[in-house]
Amino acid sequence: FQPSPSPQPSQSPASSRTPQSYPLQVPSPGPLNTPGNPSSVMSPAGASQSEDQLYMDKLKQLSKYIEPLRRMINKIDKNEDRKKDLSKMKSLLNILTDPNTRCPLKTLQKCEIALEKLKNDMAVPTPPPPPVPCTKKQYLCQPLLDAVLANIRSPVFNHSLYRTFAPAMTAIHGPPIMGPSIPFRKRKLEEDERQTIPNILQGEVARLNSKFLVNLDPSFCSNNGTVHLVCKLDDKNLPSVPPLQLSIPADYPDQSPHWEDDGQQYEANLFLQTVHKNMTSKLLQLPDKHSVTALLNTWAQSVRQACLSAA
Repeated sequence: FQPSPSPQPSQSPASSRTPQSYPLQVPSPGPLNTPGNPSSVMSPAGASQSEDQLYMDKLKQLSKYIEPLRRMINKIDKNEDRKKDLSKMKSLLNILTDPNTRCPLKTLQKCEIALEKLKNDMAVPTPPPPPVPCTKKQYLCQPLLDAVLANIRSPVFNHSLYRTFAPAMTAIHGPPIMGPSIPFRKRKLEEDERQTIPNILQGEVARLNSKFLVNLDPSFCSNNGTVHLVCKLDDKNLPSVPPLQLSIPADYPDQSPHWEDDGQQYEANLFLQTVHKNMTSKLLQLPDKHSVTALLNTWAQSVRQACLSAA
């Protein structure tokens, strides 16, 4: 006979779905969250302490701006146009100097940016180094030579030199040696023989055109009342010509003035010859009694006519 099958334990539906059991694995303990471990999560107290340290370091770093910032505030304190900038600078200075004034670290970093922008304005010009005494041997007269070179182009340089050194040079060397001056030969006239000019002639000469320059002829001196004049034509529109010599009789204007014709002066070139020819021709057209003014105007017309002929 066949043995009866041993009874098999029946599995419940729940047990049939139970996964295969595995050995229980317990995770090994990880590293401890110690303050020295970088991967550790910092406690709130530790984070606050680290932030305080960063704040103090940044405050110490910015302490170099305190004095320049104070100078800048004093500089613009009375400037009405920069009141807004002044208020900001005072706030920055208060943050840097007052330990009781605390601001967030980010605000302090913004202060650093603002101070960097103000760095150029707060810069104090470095004083030039003191002059190094020159060890080179300097001549006794070097300052004088330097002063001469510095002013040599001045328009009053020669005058300044003469005014400065002339008295000293005169005291050392004495007055300059000069030859005897030759006195001019003058005619010695008695008081009653001195030449007098009629008032009517003086008035006419004073009323002449400014282009006529009239003077007494020094080569003549007459005691019979005749006046000898030398007349020059000074007209910027006319060329220069030899002067005109006139003799005025004592009874002028009853008698006309006389032209003392010196033909040699007007023989130098063709132009002067033309002037002389025109003058001679025009004098014949004047009335028998004519004045000094008419004679001089005729002379100027003769020169102008010669210029037109030459053109």
